[in-house]
Amino acid sequence: MTGHLDNLLVGIDEACSALGISRSTLFRWIRRGSIQSIRQGGRRLIRKQALLGGSTRRASSGIPPFTLAHPIFRLVGGGHGGGKIPGARDKHAILDQ
Repeated sequence: MTGHLDNLLVGIDEACSALGISRSTLFRWIRRGSIQSIRQGGRRLIRKQALLGGSTRRASSGIPPFTLAHPIFRLVGGGHGGGKIPGARDKHAILDQ
């Protein structure tokens, strides 16, 4: 019976390698309930099906990546321009555009 279970379960290091994540990320996912694990003989094991099934998809934050066109880059050095625009007082007007 145990031999059959061993074919269905992987250890933490193997799961991390398969998912391409660190141990701390895997344990955070386990605590949060994003991936299920079991304890067997003092070891934490992950079902292979959970690794292959896509149940561990990464959540997208919905925050767009920074590009050079982002308004924040117009503020670089703001407030040190000796009164030249844009200044520190203009930051909210620039960021709200």
